[in-house]
Amino acid sequence: MRRPVLGPGAGLEVWVRRAGALVVAGVAAYASYVHQREFALQGGADRTSAALWPLSVDGLLLLATVGVLNQPSMRDRRGRCVVWAAILLGIAVSLAANVAAAPALAWSRCW
Repeated sequence: MRRPVLGPGAGLEVWVRRAGALVVAGVAAYASYVHQREFALQGGADRTSAALWPLSVDGLLLLATVGVLNQPSMRDRRGRCVVWAAILLGIAVSLAANVAAAPALAWSRCW
């Protein structure tokens, strides 16, 4: 596979994009971990289980994402359905835990 030809300064642009994506992903991962851990603690999990809960949910999402990216190699419909079901389940559980553990906000008028 041939690499695309990059113009002058494109190396810096690619580096900045990747660094920005890494920062955003890191912040999101940290916030998600903290909220999911808090959710597990509120649900009565012990400290060790609560620490592992976010890793299992995000691990499911990671594996499902890899499966989605490798879909052309999956020829059977059942395999594709399982991968998509896993990614949708992971998103639903992660979102539910993040919302449930978020602090209550008191909205006030700014003006």
